[in-house]
Amino acid sequence: MTRASLQGRAAGASRAGVAGLVALSLALPAGAQDAAPTPAAPASAALVTTTTTTTTTTVTTVVDVPPPRENLPAWTLATLPDDPVPFHGLVNMDNAGLGSSTMLYPTAGLGVLGLLVGVATHAALVGGSRSHQESKMQQAADQVIDPYRGALAQFRARDLEQRALAMTPSTAVAHLHEAKETPPDEVFVQATPDFAMTPDSAALVLDETIVVRPSAASDKGVQQVVRIISSPRVEEDLRAAWSADNGAALKTTAAALMAQSLDLALRQARHPADDKAPARTVRYAFGDRERMERAQLLEETCDALVLRTLRGALLVVPHKVGAELPAGCPPAPVIAERKAAVPVPVAAAASAAAVGAAPASAAASGAGT
Repeated sequence: MTRASLQGRAAGASRAGVAGLVALSLALPAGAQDAAPTPAAPASAALVTTTTTTTTTTVTTVVDVPPPRENLPAWTLATLPDDPVPFHGLVNMDNAGLGSSTMLYPTAGLGVLGLLVGVATHAALVGGSRSHQESKMQQAADQVIDPYRGALAQFRARDLEQRALAMTPSTAVAHLHEAKETPPDEVFVQATPDFAMTPDSAALVLDETIVVRPSAASDKGVQQVVRIISSPRVEEDLRAAWSADNGAALKTTAAALMAQSLDLALRQARHPADDKAPARTVRYAFGDRERMERAQLLEETCDALVLRTLRGALLVVPHKVGAELPAGCPPAPVIAERKAAVPVPVAAAASAAAVGAAPASAAASGAGT
């Protein structure tokens, strides 16, 4: 199935990358490309000003023109198993597990060997407790998805891929095939998307591993780890906004994030970012909150910043509230005032997990007496 046959499915979709811009598609006739000069691609969108003067008024129209994109070669996106698209809540795992109290290891007269056995035993106990607590905290975080499970149950991976292909900004021919059906001269892309909702339910997050190969038969490829965070929704009633029309906003936003990730991975595979670019501290919106990341700034648009983190991953984030946007960008959307959700501290969630496990332990102990 080609992307052209899928365009109708995304005709009513909201923006995938830059919202509120007027995209101009310029096509040259065959043979004219050599004669026409190619403008250098600016770091951000250029401005074209058209002035129309009549006998009574002068009207100046400013159109935001996206920088020209490289025409990528034809490519194929590998089909995923047609399972429901994975959605979950986000939880901070950094403080999960047991505390950092000092542990004395009895050697039982075995010297170094006894010490090693004690360390290994303690590590196994800590790992098991941490795994149990992480599972409990993930279950608690997943509650943010509960209102939308009915709509998401019918949102399957094949539907996601078809929507994403229809929304990719590149003009290259794109197909959705299994590896064995992929034309031998097409770039082959494998992607494993995983979606999450921020704890305040204001934004979606895509975590994805993408491998770009020169062909389906090639064992060589460029792997990119990508995280894309959507802009926070502007509505006051977030549940109503995400739930409307059987979860249309959830599905459209997820497809737009995946389309953006595929386009970014394809471009980075052809032209990797400069590893020597200086790192800087970037603040960005994470739902209704603000986060920061030390990273290299690769691109800046009216809607987002494209970063390369110190760990080598690609990170696409929305501007923080009140950020100074690039010249010529329209004003940022006004976000409705919402009651701030009170997050459950990690320590409290861990304590709740321990309390929940205590009755089961007591029952088991009582059953053995």
